[in-house]
Amino acid sequence: MFYKNYFRYIIPSMIAFTLTGIYSIVDGFFIGQAVGDIGLAAVNLAWPVAAVTYAVGTGLGMGGSVVSSIKRGEGKSEEARKTIGTSFAMIIVASITITLLIFCFAEPLISLMGAEGLTKEYAVIYLKTLAIGAAAQIGGCGLMPIIRSLGRPMLAMTAMVAGCIANIVLDWYFVMILGWGVKGAGLATILGEFLTAIPFVIFFLLKNNRISINCIRLKLNIAKEILKIGISPFGLSILPSFITLLINLRALELGGDIAVAAFGVIAYVMSIIQLMIQGISEGSQPMLSFNTGSGNTAIIKKTAKLTFTINILTGFAGAAVLILFSDKIAFLYNTGPETTMILLVAMPMFAATMPLYGFSRTAADYLYAINRPYSASLMVYSEGLLFMPVLILILPEVFLLTGVWACPLTTQCILLILGLYLISRKKDIKKTSAP
Repeated sequence: MFYKNYFRYIIPSMIAFTLTGIYSIVDGFFIGQAVGDIGLAAVNLAWPVAAVTYAVGTGLGMGGSVVSSIKRGEGKSEEARKTIGTSFAMIIVASITITLLIFCFAEPLISLMGAEGLTKEYAVIYLKTLAIGAAAQIGGCGLMPIIRSLGRPMLAMTAMVAGCIANIVLDWYFVMILGWGVKGAGLATILGEFLTAIPFVIFFLLKNNRISINCIRLKLNIAKEILKIGISPFGLSILPSFITLLINLRALELGGDIAVAAFGVIAYVMSIIQLMIQGISEGSQPMLSFNTGSGNTAIIKKTAKLTFTINILTGFAGAAVLILFSDKIAFLYNTGPETTMILLVAMPMFAATMPLYGFSRTAADYLYAINRPYSASLMVYSEGLLFMPVLILILPEVFLLTGVWACPLTTQCILLILGLYLISRKKDIKKTSAP
């Protein structure tokens, strides 16, 4: 029964998260074919800003999912419903605010990334287009973990599949047939995300799943709980984009647009493996959180052990694929000779991070799922706000562009040590056994 329940959550979640990576990868593929290296560089520079919408939705949704799952495990069904209602209210407020901010400040934000000329122009167009669909992005990312925690992982996966297929078809039509370039790619992405969000909205309109209007309000005490948990998944979503920004800036400084384009391609293909790992670890959240509420430590340990094993093995498999097919990846994205040369040098170092990422991502998700938000936040934010910034300043001064590519691998090695230490601190878990 354990394995049946486990894989009932894990497999749909893994597929759904993997498909989210296809959104940006498909954009990159068609832009690489139709626009070339400048288009790839523009999308890569814009993506860290656009990723804020995904991170906010994920943080609010996962925070609401963990808190409501723990309350259900404690037998507090009404409080669980109020938690979901507060999550809805927070998602609505965030959608309006972020749409306005990104649309109004797209150009200065892109300028901060160091973009100039045609690269800047394309990046602003892409970002403003994505801003139009910010509500769908935040809503889809926010509602998906809540629906998954309510026992409907297949619905979450099906909605994501529908959106992904729509994105691929529209990308081909807008970019390759109509010749709309980066604007067409952004438009295809937001239309796909609207299609993904629609089934989630319908789900909560159905009588058995409906959350009353009285519950959909900002209750400060519940919002505080959601934010305390949600700050970790928010960081897990946004900090990779901040790290991408740091790498972009250093790569632009030391290797120009071709280095940024090479890293853009690597980031695209790596995101598939990273999101697969993320889907597996976040798919285990409902079981971890519910059993944290009920105090069933035997199931918590069994779930965690299996998730760590699967994700580390997934990391090794992903690393092998990246190394073996580097040249074919460059061909697929139509990179120029100089860009391809940089890509082939950098790819093995990025590939080596994948098994380590399998551990660090699972460790962070595990910690916040069992209601250890401070340990999870330390794991998450030390990566993007301490280790990477320090290393990106030091290593390139010694090893130039190779030092830029070595920073993520060095950071993941440090996170391995930190994660093992935090997990070994047996804290905040009730000391009860399985019945």
